Amino acid sequence: MLIGETDPEKMRPAQRAAYDQIASGPRGGVPFPFLAMLDAPQFAAAIQGVGEAIRYHGVLDDRLREIAILAAAAAWGSGYEWAYHDAIAARLGMTPDERGAVLDGSARGLAPAEALCVRYIRAAVLERRADQDLLAGLVAALGREAATEITTIAGYYPLLALFLSAGQLDSPLPERIAA
Repeated sequence: MLIGETDPEKMRPAQRAAYDQIASGPRGGVPFPFLAMLDAPQFAAAIQGVGEAIRYHGVLDDRLREIAILAAAAAWGSGYEWAYHDAIAARLGMTPDERGAVLDGSARGLAPAEALCVRYIRAAVLERRADQDLLAGLVAALGREAATEITTIAGYYPLLALFLSAGQLDSPLPERIAA
């Protein structure tokens, strides 16, 4: 591992403080991306704060938030982020077909705003820009605050995926969703 630290016993005091702060929060642990950030504990703490705001204090309902996160993970190709959030989506009642439609980017069978979210995030991640027509659709369907939150997700989860890659902690995406 060129950056980060996975063993709490080997952490410097500032790393351990960031680790403990994250572990004591609503996640109840320290997900892999944050381990990869621990060489810069001030960034790990700040970045996890954005994630905490997305996961626990945003305006999106749980289902749409997880669709957005899964869309970002799929577009980037982060198997770790996919698996972590696919389990949450399944607990929320999303069917294998719905999750598969996010994974393959087709958005088949999703509600119109959900499909729009998938298309917007895929375009943002893959084309590295915010498609203004898709963004206008999100604003019309969900409002400015929700569209801003979706844009945040489109940038935040690729950041986590980059740290997973740098720390050699990521895994491949699944080819399909098991029923």
